[in-house]
Amino acid sequence: MDPLTLLGLLIVVPVWRAYDKAGLSPFLSLVVLIPFAGPMLAAAILAFAVWPKLEGDTRLNYRRLK
Repeated sequence: MDPLTLLGLLIVVPVWRAYDKAGLSPFLSLVVLIPFAGPMLAAAILAFAVWPKLEGDTRLNYRRLK
C-alpha cells in the first residue's frame, strides 16, 4: 500500500468518527485532505458547528440571560 494512502487513512478515519459522533456528516472529514488548510478547517467546523446529537442533551441547558 502506498505510504500516502496509509497516512491519509490514518488521518481521515478518526476525524470521520468524530464527525459521526457529533451528528455531522462524516463526509466532511475529507476536508482534512486539503493541503495546508485542511486540518485547521476540519477543526473549525467541529468547533463552531451546532452538534445535532447534543441538541436534546439536558446537561447542556443553560439559563438565558434576560
